[in-house]
Amino acid sequence: MFDSPTEILPHEHVLLVAIHSSRLDEATMRKLAVDVLAAASKRPGVPIVLDVSRVRFAPSSSLGLLVQLARGLKFEGRRLVLINVEPRLLATIQVTCLDSVVEIHDNVDQVVSSPPKKP
Repeated sequence: MFDSPTEILPHEHVLLVAIHSSRLDEATMRKLAVDVLAAASKRPGVPIVLDVSRVRFAPSSSLGLLVQLARGLKFEGRRLVLINVEPRLLATIQVTCLDSVVEIHDNVDQVVSSPPKKP
C-alpha cells in the first residue's frame, strides 16, 4: 500500500502524477491538487499528466474539483491530461463532459507527441 494517494514520477517532458487510490474522492482530489500545484511551480510550462490507471470511481464532487484544477492550469497555459483511463471511468468523464476540459490519452508517449487540444 502507498503512504500517499499521489506520487510525482520522474519524466523528462511532462509532470507525471500517479494516483494510487481506486477512488478519486474529495480527500484524494485535495491532496492531488496540492501536490500538482507544488510540483508544477518547479516545472513551469510542461503538461501535467495524471495516471489514473488505478482509479475505478470518481464522484461528481471530485470531478468538479478536477475541472477547477484544469481551468486554473489552463489559465497558466498548462495542459492537464489523463492517461490510462479505465473504461467505466471514461464513460463517467464523457457523460459529465469533463473530456471537454481535460485531454485524455492512452499513455505518456501520446501526450508528448500530440499538440494541445484546441478549446
